[in-house]
Amino acid sequence: MYTSRLLLLLFLVTSPLLLWAQSDKPVGGHFGIKLGATFTQVAITGTSVNIPKRALEPNLGLMYRYRYHRLVFQPEALLAVKGGTFQQEQVGGRSTTSHSYYYASVPVLLGYIPTEGLTLQAGPEFSYALNAGSTNGPGAQNDLSAVVGIHYDFLDMLSKVSLHIRYVHGFTNVSPEATAAYYNRNLQVSLVYNLFPKKKK
Repeated sequence: MYTSRLLLLLFLVTSPLLLWAQSDKPVGGHFGIKLGATFTQVAITGTSVNIPKRALEPNLGLMYRYRYHRLVFQPEALLAVKGGTFQQEQVGGRSTTSHSYYYASVPVLLGYIPTEGLTLQAGPEFSYALNAGSTNGPGAQNDLSAVVGIHYDFLDMLSKVSLHIRYVHGFTNVSPEATAAYYNRNLQVSLVYNLFPKKKK
């Protein structure tokens, strides 16, 4: 089930969306549309009946990437699902519940290009929970995270497509329980369709 979802997301992103010419200038910026999957889990400390398990959830967003030679500034606006699934011990076995935390997130990343096509990135991510306080939602409205990852630009026929792989480490306690602390832990894999400026004739 998870594999078929991921393949569908990858297919949708790599399908031709718009016809733009790629810019190979070492200085300049462009927008991009990104779509991908988040492998999400909650780290729990303290006392809780919940046993955290991973879940596969979607992410969708826009980015602006500005390059100045080997340095990159890249703010983004994302809609992402975090949280995960929880298991509880019961008589006769375990039960599983889904805890989906819906966030509007703004990562602000700085990057360095060690070799053409590859960017190493890091920065903060500011998130606002859209379902805070609801059943199976996070207990806190805001979440502050640190992001580290890579941006990889494909070549040739996929020159308008990039790959993002990043780890998002939450620092805010988003637990609805008084006896335990919950922290978001996420691995995001996304494809970007770059909207390069048209080349002047």
